This record gives sequence, structure tokens and C-alpha cells, in this order.
Amino acid sequence: MANFLGTRDSSTALSTDNAGRLVLILDTITQTDSLVGNLDSAEGFFDLGGTDSTSNPTNFNGNIKSSGEYIFSNTLSLDAIYDLNIGAIIGMSAEDEYDLFDSGRGASFFEDAKAPFDGSPEIQCGAEILVGSDNTSLDNITTFSKIAQQKTIKGRFFKFKCKLTSEDNKVRSKVHTLQFTANFERRTESGEDITASASGTTISYTNSFFAIPSIGISAQGLATGDYYQITSKTKDGFTIRFFNSSNTGISKTFDYQVVGFGLKSTS
Repeated sequence: MANFLGTRDSSTALSTDNAGRLVLILDTITQTDSLVGNLDSAEGFFDLGGTDSTSNPTNFNGNIKSSGEYIFSNTLSLDAIYDLNIGAIIGMSAEDEYDLFDSGRGASFFEDAKAPFDGSPEIQCGAEILVGSDNTSLDNITTFSKIAQQKTIKGRFFKFKCKLTSEDNKVRSKVHTLQFTANFERRTESGEDITASASGTTISYTNSFFAIPSIGISAQGLATGDYYQITSKTKDGFTIRFFNSSNTGISKTFDYQVVGFGLKSTS
């Protein structure tokens, strides 16, 4: 369940749904408590903010705003530029504000109201999560793109926002869950038939990892008592040195494979 601690624009609001959950919704153009005058004489549906005329119920005019945005409070800041897999999770329900008993569904009397009472089958509203990225600063992020299911984005700094839309000014989404996921793709690098000098050899990865990867070594032609040591393990590479049974450095040929996460960009 979302806490919605981010920033809402003037077209969005917080409410609660029938389950008692905090939800993000599109606001109405005029709220009931903004009306001036005698409420006993006021016209309109209070469910909708009190701005709609009942003089002709069949000519209903809704007042829900067509779009609004919510900026996530959570951002991502990495130590360098990486390819990052971004995903979106949204939990929401749709609400037709006109499908209320006291709206009459276009009829003067309840007996004349049109079915279905459970609401319209097609609700033309929605919500989507968008992501923006930059290589130098969070403050530079002004452009956002949609996250359909998952997409790979290159960047160092990331911001997220939710856009709510309604194609019908009588309907809106109630968003109760709003999350993004971010993970690095698992990848490998390897080398074959590499000759290590007696003083040791340093291996540099083609692309750095986000964290130190696991290292596997396959040495060739080891005699009894020969062994190797791996030192200076970083996200960028490692150093390997072979020794004989007398602890003297020797030259050997080996293969290696490293497995880790994250592809650091070189540009």
C-alpha cells in the first residue's frame, strides 16, 4: 500500500477507497466545500463536487479533471552510468462518479433509472508510471518516458512519476499501489589461454560491474603443489599470481570467467 509521500500537482488529490486504503485520484474542478451560498438551495450532485446542474439530468456534465501527475519521493542515484532494468507496479480500481443512486443515471426517479446498477462496464481512465534519467544530476531530469512492463534505461540518476488520465470527465482511477522496480541484468565476462607472468597479471574487465563479481579460474598444466592467489578484486578487474610448492612465483596459462550484475557504460 502506497503512502504517497511525493509531490502532487493541482489536478491530483488523496482519498480513501471502499477498502479504507489511501488512494491517489484525479481531483474535481470545484469541490462542494468551495461553493458559496445556501446548500439547501444548491443544485447538483454532491458526490461530484456540487458543480453539475440537475435541471436536465440526461444532459449530465462531469467535472473530473482530465489528467494529473504525482512525483515519487523516492529517486535512484548510482555511482556511475549503468544500464538499469526498470519495472512498474500499479494497483488501481476505476470509479464512475455518475453510477450513483442519487445521480439517477439520467432519470428523475429511481424506478426510471437505467441498468446496470453495478456501474458501466467500460471505464475510460487509467494510470501509468514514467521514468526520467540523466547522467549528471537529478535536477536535470525534465523528460519522462513510459514504463510498459519493463525497459532498460542508461543513466546514473533516475526520477519517477505517475500520470493519471481520464477520457470521460465523470470517471477516474483510484490508485492504491504505486511502485517501481530497478535491477541490474546478470552478465558474464571471460578470457581464455591467458599467460600470467611470474610476478602476477592484472585482468581488466571490458565493462565494469556494479558490484564485485564472482571469479572462476581454470589453470592449465599445474604441477603438484602449484597454486594461485587472486588479489585486488574490484568491480573493474582482479590480479592473479601463480606459485609452485616452494612459494616461488611462476608463469602459467589460465582461463577465467566472472559472473556479476550491472553494465557500466563507458560513455
